[in-house]
Amino acid sequence: MAAWLALMGPLGWPLALCSLLGLALILERLAVFLRLQPIGAAAARAAVGACRTCDREHCQAAGGGWRYGLALLLRHSGLPAGQREEVLGCWLLEERRRLNRQLRLLQLIGVLAPMLGLLGTVLGMLGMFENIAGQDRPVTPALLADGLWQALYTTVWGLLVAIPALAAGQGFALWAERYLEGVQALLNRCHLALDGLELDLPGSAQPQWSLT
Repeated sequence: MAAWLALMGPLGWPLALCSLLGLALILERLAVFLRLQPIGAAAARAAVGACRTCDREHCQAAGGGWRYGLALLLRHSGLPAGQREEVLGCWLLEERRRLNRQLRLLQLIGVLAPMLGLLGTVLGMLGMFENIAGQDRPVTPALLADGLWQALYTTVWGLLVAIPALAAGQGFALWAERYLEGVQALLNRCHLALDGLELDLPGSAQPQWSLT
């Protein structure tokens, strides 16, 4: 570990901190997303059926994720349609914030790490040329190669930290968006079912609340 940090020079500790923080964020977000309940076809039909009959047992048995949104809708089924839309809209915004939490920090690490690596490389090359300038013997290709190898070491590690961080940040963002689109579509259907509307007819009116 000490030799690894020594090769990276003064930028070793910042890069090590970025790698540890990035790994912690990826694992924390992965734990959150793996707990999301998928919206299967059977579960969606049961949810719409519960809204048609105002089956409040779904309020009692509901867990987190979209089931909590369904329970919220059923608990407020006696409200006018406009107020139900506002309640669901507020919940969806909170759910979106919960899923997207820390993703900006993860993407920041993905941008910052290669910059730190590049800075370490520039500092290493400055030191290399300073050493070469002080040499009395002829400069050989082996001497240059050794100095360049050490100088480029931080760039390699910066990229190794940045690529997983950027990939995870973008991947989690896409995962969250796709999940929330499915939740919104299901709650739209459930919202209409509470009002006794046909859900499968072309041109059926949709509530106007959205995630934005």
